[in-house]
Amino acid sequence: MHKNIDPSHRVLITNGSSRTSYAALRSLSKSGIACWSADVSRFGMCQSSRFSKGHYLYTSHYESEEKFISDLVKLIEEHQITILFPSHNETEIIARNRHRFNSLAVSAIPDESHCRVFNNKSQAYDLAEKLGIPVPARIHYTEPQQIASLLASRGIERTVIKLLTGNSGKGVFYGDSPEHTRVVVEKLIEEYGLEFDRYPQVEEYVQGEGYGNSVLYWHGVHIANFTHRRLRDKIETGGTSVYREASSHKGIEAAAQKIFNSIGWHGLAMCEFKVCPVTGKFWFIEVNPRMWGSIPLAIAAGVDFPYLTYLCASRDTEAANIHNDACDVAYNWKGRWLLGDLFICLRNIMKGDFKTTSDILFKEKANSHDDFFLDDPFVFFGELFAYIKNTISKRSINPSEKGMVG
Repeated sequence: MHKNIDPSHRVLITNGSSRTSYAALRSLSKSGIACWSADVSRFGMCQSSRFSKGHYLYTSHYESEEKFISDLVKLIEEHQITILFPSHNETEIIARNRHRFNSLAVSAIPDESHCRVFNNKSQAYDLAEKLGIPVPARIHYTEPQQIASLLASRGIERTVIKLLTGNSGKGVFYGDSPEHTRVVVEKLIEEYGLEFDRYPQVEEYVQGEGYGNSVLYWHGVHIANFTHRRLRDKIETGGTSVYREASSHKGIEAAAQKIFNSIGWHGLAMCEFKVCPVTGKFWFIEVNPRMWGSIPLAIAAGVDFPYLTYLCASRDTEAANIHNDACDVAYNWKGRWLLGDLFICLRNIMKGDFKTTSDILFKEKANSHDDFFLDDPFVFFGELFAYIKNTISKRSINPSEKGMVG
């Protein structure tokens, strides 16, 4: 057992089906920390892992926030859980109800008001713009009928249309022309029943490579950060990355730090940017105010965010800083989400694109995987079964629940 581990601590990781949660489970368990997982489903990655001490079920917060919180409180009390590790949108729900938990259990949870800002695309852009950080040009409209003329007057042809709430590429759409953008926005307003204050954000499409700067702050104090460059995404237009590498970029790292410092951030988060490879110009895209999908790369490359968070919560920031300072980042380390790449290969085969499929499978090497481990082989099959089940039930390879976008 690691010398920094207190055996009395018991960790519960929510959203156990996901790669993010499994990365935390694997990291903490291999450091000697007793971990349990919980989810709305019995099937998924943590559920299939030998590292989990046990798996519990709770009600989806999309179905009932009150029941979700009540279930969590009951699980914590019954199983003597000391620290909660949420990994997805449940983070903001727990933050909003932190008064229902003891302080140690929610010690790693961000402030609800900060989550609320970052989970709203428009408010996040407003904050970045106020701090002097470049953002894609936006148009401000009161009626969808104004969109085409406003875009034309600014010489904007291609656009990105974003519902104010969304993740993993969900709630993001594209306009090929001012008129097409107007049509898409009108359809979204009708489909989601959006009031004026929830109208989709319309911004100029910016060409560039995707970068992310991930951070851990503890009550406003910076503890660790890690930068990655996206090499391939599950969906060609963006969303979840399937292949990425450890990198560095002083410009976006300074911009991210400026954003998080400005509000006194607490906890884990990842700030996304687009970077032009020719000019070096970059634009703020969004903040994920929680653990993020590519966190397995950071851990494998040398920045063990879950363990550093545990040290801050169970001991102090000094212990986390000492551990982080002793670790070296392996730049150019490449990480792959294997199942995501297999989805891409299947899609390419169906198009008859065998060369790209061959390159992905045989030429592009990864130093680590998000979801395939010889010492824990069943997690891949747990993930595969969960994806098949969700794809069939939701009729989508990128399914969402009611309340997840809008």
